[in-house]
Amino acid sequence: MTATMDALAAVPMFRDLPKKSLERIEKFARQRSFQAGDVIFKEGEEGVGFFLVDKGTVSVLRGGTEIAKVSAGGFFGEMALLDNHRRSATVKADTAVDCIALMRSDFLAELRNNPDLAVEMLSVLSARVRELDERLSHS
Repeated sequence: MTATMDALAAVPMFRDLPKKSLERIEKFARQRSFQAGDVIFKEGEEGVGFFLVDKGTVSVLRGGTEIAKVSAGGFFGEMALLDNHRRSATVKADTAVDCIALMRSDFLAELRNNPDLAVEMLSVLSARVRELDERLSHS
């Protein structure tokens, strides 16, 4: 597997997908770079993509307050692949950042062209919802 496929396979949303599906997703993955201080997206903007951090660190801010840091191997914006909601936070590069980006339009086109991938994703997402439900019921 390529480095991009390995990185994608580590994301919970893609972790249980077969290699063939990861290869299809990798085809529309784009490398994006940001300088320290760059705003990657702003709270309230339309969500158009998902970002997986390859190098560097970003801050996630809600209402101007930092709520999280994301560094290499971490990701943000994943729900934008599936829904059309506005961004719930601002993400700003703390350092020079390299990301793997998946755009919603590319992702949805791939799902439309490959219904088997859509079915696999539904299974993965359903498992994630079940895991969350289980954790919440025990807290």
